Amino acid sequence: MIMKHFVFGYGSLICPQSRVITAPTLEDAIAEPVVIQKIERTWSARIMKKQARSSTGEDLSDSSSAPNGREHIHGWTPMGVRFRPGAKCNGVLIHVDEEELGRFDVREAGYVRQTIELADIHRHVDSDKLIDGSLPFWPTSQMEVDNDGGSSTRDQLALEDVGCSECRLVFEKASAKRRQASSTSSLCDSTQECDDIAVWVYVQSEDLPAERSFPIPQSYVDIIMRGCLSISHDFARRFLESTHGWWHDGPEDEKDLETVTSQKLKDKPKAVMISSTKEGQRTEKHYTWINDRRDPMYVRADSEYSLANGDKIDELIKEHHPHALQRRVMPM
Repeated sequence: MIMKHFVFGYGSLICPQSRVITAPTLEDAIAEPVVIQKIERTWSARIMKKQARSSTGEDLSDSSSAPNGREHIHGWTPMGVRFRPGAKCNGVLIHVDEEELGRFDVREAGYVRQTIELADIHRHVDSDKLIDGSLPFWPTSQMEVDNDGGSSTRDQLALEDVGCSECRLVFEKASAKRRQASSTSSLCDSTQECDDIAVWVYVQSEDLPAERSFPIPQSYVDIIMRGCLSISHDFARRFLESTHGWWHDGPEDEKDLETVTSQKLKDKPKAVMISSTKEGQRTEKHYTWINDRRDPMYVRADSEYSLANGDKIDELIKEHHPHALQRRVMPM
């Protein structure tokens, strides 16, 4: 039996330009947009500067040094996920071979590869196809089976324009798994469990929020948004809607944020966060999100794309996370 491997990309792997850096053989491959139930996406992973490596082991660490004022930054915070009932997460389904899977294992150092249940996999459907709003934006378990035990309307819509034949097989078997509760007829019975298919997701080894020494770099956000927008604006909006952890407030007595400014200390630009404590004192606090478009921290950043499309990306982010966007600061 030949095992078919698939990777669920929920962060930078959504972006085709980023994927092919690791696996050039995927340049012409189609990654299908999907929604996974019971997975929640958060800013919660942790990458050390010296941890970033290419698929061949090449050091891709941020080459920034003390003169640019980042000596306090020990790494950065990329995307992470956690399994949680009721959660949902959009991304892409990528069919890979054994060699390509091994390359992604190297790329995703600090993450553990885990399997996803087939029944939790749904193909993404843009909102304009959801029959004049009669179907909800996000799939739910209750709506996946018609009264006669057949495929749901959403499943039928989702399969209309699938470009990857291997991914289509996943969607068909996932739909069949969801029908098993009401029908004994399916593409894979309970004894087989579709064991010729493995859908993988990379889960971070540590679950830690972003903070001053490990901020969220905008250059990384831009790569993800580039991938989302290559699918559709609707897909990009759902990414923003279903991503958590854009801001970490810290202790209760630090939550009264007043302003974010920039000033120069010893002739070096430094981003400063000013907040009020219970005693009314103004003190410098950490930040979690930096705008590094002109001097990217992320090793696979595309400065040209970020600078050309930054305003458009910021407008989309503002729709869903306006307060977090206001707190984003310029590099130190």
